[in-house]
Amino acid sequence: MKKLALLLALALGGCANLQGIYTLATTATVPATTVVITANAFDALKATAVNYANYCVAQKFPQPICSASNRRSVIKAVNAGTAARVQLEASINSGQPALSTVYNALVAATNTLTASPINTVKGS
Repeated sequence: MKKLALLLALALGGCANLQGIYTLATTATVPATTVVITANAFDALKATAVNYANYCVAQKFPQPICSASNRRSVIKAVNAGTAARVQLEASINSGQPALSTVYNALVAATNTLTASPINTVKGS
C-alpha cells in the first residue's frame, strides 16, 4: 500500500510539473525589438519565396530545384510565417512583448525558408 501511495504521489507531482512547464511555455514573452528583427527577416525571405514561385512557374518547374516537395515546403513555411507575422503585428506596433509561442512559429518558418532552395534561383 505504501508503494502505491508513493507512486501516486510521484505521478501527481509530475502532473504539477507539466502544468508549470505548460504555463511557462504559453505565457513566456519576447521583447518587441526582437520580434521586429525576426519579422523583417521573414518579410525579406517571403519576398524571395514569391520570386522562387514565379521562377518555377516561368521555367516550367525545372527539377530538382523546383520539385513539388520543395515548393510545398516553401508554401507551408510562407503560410505559417504569414499567420504568425499577422499575430505579432500588434506587438510590433505597440512595442509590447509578444507571446513566445507565436514568435517561435515565426522563427521556425524563417528557418525553414532559409534552409529551402529559394536562395538558389534568380527570379525576375
